[in-house]
Amino acid sequence: MTTSDTRTAVPERTCIGCRRHRPQSEMIRCALSAHVATVSRTAAGRGAWLCSYECFRTAERKKAFERAWKASISAAIVRDLDEKVRFAFEGVIINMEQFSSTKG
Repeated sequence: MTTSDTRTAVPERTCIGCRRHRPQSEMIRCALSAHVATVSRTAAGRGAWLCSYECFRTAERKKAFERAWKASISAAIVRDLDEKVRFAFEGVIINMEQFSSTKG
């Protein structure tokens, strides 16, 4: 008797900071469109995935955003993105804390 594999495919992405593969749901997507950087899963433009704020700092230092977006980016765009990424990861942490407090 054979058993069928009931696992479903989970979309995975690679973090541009640490290069680890993780489920898409655990990461944030930074997109560049018309020289404006956003943090959104659905924004138009080329995307770059991050798993933590520390990986953002690493990616910035390695110029990984420029490679992922295939574009030269200014310091102003990086500063703006820094704030957006930090806020996005703080929101994730707050939501996880709320989730764990309701489970127990």
